[in-house]
Amino acid sequence: MTHLYEFEGQSGHGYRYQPLEGGGPISPTGANYLFVKMKGAERQVVFAGETECLHKGVHSGWDKAKKTFGANTILVRLNVTRAIRRAELEDIVALHNPPMNSDEE
Repeated sequence: MTHLYEFEGQSGHGYRYQPLEGGGPISPTGANYLFVKMKGAERQVVFAGETECLHKGVHSGWDKAKKTFGANTILVRLNVTRAIRRAELEDIVALHNPPMNSDEE
């Protein structure tokens, strides 16, 4: 059974993410994803993103997240509808203020 990690947004709503596992195929569906630095019970969101196609979009920026910010985990949440993905992304970024999202502005 896959462990789920809940991240709250600024709205107070909780979103459950699961780790992106191993070397198997990655789903081509739309998703939200987080690059997270995990150390024990501490979790720091380094980057929050959304993509139309998980297998194409999820690794963009991963090397920078690891090398510059110490991220060690990719978490995903499948969301087919773009409007839902965007709203969730904005909610997560508003509360967690991930450093790589600030770089994009």
